[in-house]
Amino acid sequence: MNDLMRQFRTFLDADHGATAIEYALIASILGIALLPVLSNTSSGVASLYTRVQDYFAIVNGT
Repeated sequence: MNDLMRQFRTFLDADHGATAIEYALIASILGIALLPVLSNTSSGVASLYTRVQDYFAIVNGT
């Protein structure tokens, strides 16, 4: 019985997996928070690329 109680206390005191779970939660929260930012950035970059392409077309006379 003492061995079972000792193993149970050891299990409750162990925190190795908790750190990994905390890092996974932080990474997932950051990923979710960055989704709107990156989607807006990609449309902005596409718009910039189109404007540069239009300027080159004007300069080249096409």
